[in-house]
Amino acid sequence: MSTVHHVYVGAVRSAQGGSGGVFRQAVGSQRWDALDAGLPDDGLNVHAITVDRRDPDAVWIATTKGAFRSRNRGDIWERLALPDDDTDIWSLTIHPADQRTIYAGYGPTGVYRSDDGGERWTKLPDPRLPNRVHMTFPCRVMRLDVDPSEPDSVYACVEANGAMRSSDRGESWEDCTTDLLRFAAEEKYKSRIVSQTEIEGMLDGHALACSAAAPGTVFLANRMGLFRSDDRGATWRDVKVGRFSPMTYAATRASRRTTRISCTRR
Repeated sequence: MSTVHHVYVGAVRSAQGGSGGVFRQAVGSQRWDALDAGLPDDGLNVHAITVDRRDPDAVWIATTKGAFRSRNRGDIWERLALPDDDTDIWSLTIHPADQRTIYAGYGPTGVYRSDDGGERWTKLPDPRLPNRVHMTFPCRVMRLDVDPSEPDSVYACVEANGAMRSSDRGESWEDCTTDLLRFAAEEKYKSRIVSQTEIEGMLDGHALACSAAAPGTVFLANRMGLFRSDDRGATWRDVKVGRFSPMTYAATRASRRTTRISCTRR
């Protein structure tokens, strides 16, 4: 019997009144199905979707009204019992070696962890990052990833406050932002949209991925391009993705086989 593969898409409310939500399409089909059984009736914004690579029936979504899990590819959703009600969840990451360990990033900046496959959750300590950029919205943990070569090492990027790293499964955090500020001294890396400072662009983290092929290597996508650290976030260098495309406002996602980058024009 052949296996049916699916594509999932999350949507946010539109200015014209759309309700947002999550949708699924079988590969090869032209039809999209709305997957709303078990979700709030008044709709929700979906920020991230994660599929367990060991169990494709298990799908997780991060939303403005908490996080949800489906055990049957989105046919029915169940709300995860997070420590705080209706937290604005922006990212979900399943540990690459232990699928029972799951991290959820939220705003204002913080991380939850589950050690039992999502049944119970712990609110991890406040990262206590310096408040360098004053945005018109709370900063939030946009992406989380675990270094496959160091299973206790967790990395995160923050919109808009740089990046951080934990070497003890999120029990404490280190700021990985200092070297990013070095770039903001150059005119081409300065960018300010809604804050009080031109370092905003370099700290506007949108995606982050650890390399399975190069231990300790982390990729960070922000408003100013794609940056790489080969020393666990201590220092960064510009990958200069603009050599290949003018689209440099990037989001990146890595797996054991590929790294996918989607970009928009800065």
